[in-house]
Amino acid sequence: MDLKGRIAQYNVIDKNLIPPFPRNMLIELTNLCNHNCLFCANSKMTRKKGEINEEFLFRILKEAFEEGTEEVGFYATGEPFVSKNLALYVAKAKEIGYKYVYITTNGALATPKRSIAVIEAGVDSIKFSINAGTKETYKIIHGKDEFNIVLDNLKYISDYRKKNNKNFKIFVSSIVTKYSEDEEEALEEKLKNICDEVVFLNVANQGGMMYEINEKLALEDDKYSIKKMPCSLPFNSLHVTYEGYLTACCIDFQNYLTVADLNKVSIKEAWNGKKLIELRRKHLEDSIEGTLCYNCIYNKNEYVEPLLPEHATYYDVDNFSNEEDIKYRLKNRI
Repeated sequence: MDLKGRIAQYNVIDKNLIPPFPRNMLIELTNLCNHNCLFCANSKMTRKKGEINEEFLFRILKEAFEEGTEEVGFYATGEPFVSKNLALYVAKAKEIGYKYVYITTNGALATPKRSIAVIEAGVDSIKFSINAGTKETYKIIHGKDEFNIVLDNLKYISDYRKKNNKNFKIFVSSIVTKYSEDEEEALEEKLKNICDEVVFLNVANQGGMMYEINEKLALEDDKYSIKKMPCSLPFNSLHVTYEGYLTACCIDFQNYLTVADLNKVSIKEAWNGKKLIELRRKHLEDSIEGTLCYNCIYNKNEYVEPLLPEHATYYDVDNFSNEEDIKYRLKNRI
């Protein structure tokens, strides 16, 4: 490539390093969860558990909205219905002016009373995560015997929407493992007429902290599969942890991808900050070795360093595994 071509190439790359302020934001209300899903790193997370500060949340909602963010989801590594203030936070986001406010939940705590409060607060969509099509497999995957409770809660929400002429959306997502791949049809049958859409997603080492999935849960064709580069998340979405950090990933269980402390800087400063620019450059140049992104994209289990060590809870890749729990549940069918 000639000099003119190289200059043009780098100008494109530099422009991409500070993309437009995102329209979408995810906020982690808490990293606590009432379930213990085999494919999720929440159960082995050693990061301190907690819930978001209300004053901080309201400030970030306002800041992001003023910069152009239009959509906000209240979930990340934990269960949003653990937060007793979920309805309040939905109402606040709608009051500020967010066009689309949404949550993803396992649904067990989405009781009629709690759900009505969230619906009346103005939520635009609720997505249930139901990761099996039978009660027996659900108990193995989720670690809780609450399959029927979740379906009852979902049906109540559907009926409430119909009776009260509400226009929010109801979705279901299902992570497919080799133990549930034959249950897709059964789940779809149970969900018929009570949700708007069902999406099935094959289980994967998402987040780079679930390498054991490859042998224990992955479908045969998906074992050790890799993802496409670059990942879009550092370029088009905001992710705020309950502690008040901006992270490059929505499932940063150990805070290895935090790039700024929003208790100290504005969300715009953080989005345009050095750490996130450096990470975007690594993605564009496919040089993410040494970051958690590498383990996620390339389905590895190698030692990696956090972007900001002061925010992270270090983990040992050789021992950070729920393989024994997977073996135990499958053997004892609990």
